[in-house]
Amino acid sequence: MSAATARRGGVVLLAALALAATVVLALVSLGKWSDPLIDSGREWIVPDALARGRLLYRDVVYWFGPLTPYFHAALFRVFGSGFGTLALAGALAAAATLAALFAAVVRVADRASAALWTALAIPALVFMPNSGGAIVGMGYRIWHAAALSLLALLFAGADGPRGARSGWAGVASALAGLCRVEWGLAALAACALVLVRRRRPGEPVRLLALLAAFAAVSGAVWAFFLARAGARALLVEQPVFLLHIPKEIPAGSSLAGLRPWREGLPNLVYSACVWYGAWLALELVTLRSDRVRMRSRLRRLGIVLVVAAVCAGLGALEGPVLLGAAPLVCLVALVRSLRGGRTAREASLSGFGAMGLLASHRRFFFLGDAPYVAPPLLFAFVAAAGLAASLAEEEAAAAERPRLAAAYRAALGIVAALAFAARIAFYLAEERVPIRGTAGMLTAPPETARAIEDVAGAVASDTPPGSGLVVFPEGEVVNFLSGRPNPLRHELYLPGYLTEANESDVLAELERARPAAIVVWRRPTAEYGHGLFGEDYGRSIAAWIAGRYAISPIGAPPAARAHAPFTLYRRRDGAP
Repeated sequence: MSAATARRGGVVLLAALALAATVVLALVSLGKWSDPLIDSGREWIVPDALARGRLLYRDVVYWFGPLTPYFHAALFRVFGSGFGTLALAGALAAAATLAALFAAVVRVADRASAALWTALAIPALVFMPNSGGAIVGMGYRIWHAAALSLLALLFAGADGPRGARSGWAGVASALAGLCRVEWGLAALAACALVLVRRRRPGEPVRLLALLAAFAAVSGAVWAFFLARAGARALLVEQPVFLLHIPKEIPAGSSLAGLRPWREGLPNLVYSACVWYGAWLALELVTLRSDRVRMRSRLRRLGIVLVVAAVCAGLGALEGPVLLGAAPLVCLVALVRSLRGGRTAREASLSGFGAMGLLASHRRFFFLGDAPYVAPPLLFAFVAAAGLAASLAEEEAAAAERPRLAAAYRAALGIVAALAFAARIAFYLAEERVPIRGTAGMLTAPPETARAIEDVAGAVASDTPPGSGLVVFPEGEVVNFLSGRPNPLRHELYLPGYLTEANESDVLAELERARPAAIVVWRRPTAEYGHGLFGEDYGRSIAAWIAGRYAISPIGAPPAARAHAPFTLYRRRDGAP
């Protein structure tokens, strides 16, 4: 059997094992991917409104690009509006993203490494808990943007007819921007870097093709919405283009000032020490015949251990030890590739490193298991794979490279297997039950599931079909379960979405719509710098509700209702 045949057989075996582990992980995690009340309902209610004929930005307030909600709306029209369709959409996007990740790693390393990194991405990223994964969560628009950005960089680094592949890179970058504007701009910049690094004949034509395609696709779509929704809706009322971002939003972001960045540095460096220390250990195991190199690696390992100990003393262990180094990995990959040659591989690694660094802007030194984190890590995986390939070629003698490569793949395979085991164990330990009516796609602790079912049932029995329901500050799953749509343009009322500037607009919408029922969920919003709706913000809306609506029983005994998380209000007969 040739070495190439053996490698192909190994990749097939790995794919089969990863598929089997994925099936097990999908079964044990079914419906446990997201919180049923926080944000997941938002991912349903916007495309549901679009599927019923409402226009984004004009009829529905939405802060991001139109591609994701309209994609979901199209699926809703075919398969029905519900969380089962959302899960299908998430699975399709995850499969496409993994395919793009595999192709990206092949571009900077080899097929065996690509298979291992892609396998690791399944438990680490696709099934990331707490709404951070790809199946049902709150980051669909970033998963889509990440997949399209990977595709754009693959086009930018590919050889082909002058300008043709670059034009497709511009199209993919524009589509990423139609998910989130900042992702499209980052992808465009990373693709331009790849083209500049290659310096092939006709490079100005390729750059022009990239920019022209990006401008044409982006311009056509945004011109349509500017004409239909109006400039005020897109440029002032909704920060689609990152303008007029409410002051409440940075309160929950690590970009709120320099202090969170400073506090995150020890974890960033400690995480990098962990991974570089693991690489040095692999070299010590495989490079035993070279005593000079062994002494050099031992000195480096000693320095790494000292730095890690200092960082641990500064609180590094409180952060995400395994994922915290992602921005630094991308930076190192970018710097090393810029210092290298102008080959297709080095140019592509520059693009992936730059994209990963730019995509980490939201939580720069706090990359943990949280929403919006998994997609940037895709580029860190590509950067890490490219770095490993580069280090193996530069620092190992030709005769020792096969041993180092085998040890590296074995270690990566062990990490992937442990990641699958850890995720499976995590989801098995989750004591949650399915929420009736969500096709098993949403689960919650038994008490929360019953409370959601009770309030949705009360709304359905107390209001006529088709009547309006507004849930403050969020919890759109109640709209779904009760079959009562939200009649307002504004459909999310967290701090930042509901502000002093737009509270009068929301009140005017309530006056016009007069929904049959209103539900208030007692949800603390400390992550936004505020407490409870109606007490710490939204007080005029709460007063409006109290003057026109009466509290309605939800079905539990009075003693239990005193501690219920929801309050149901029905419109009083004859209320002004």
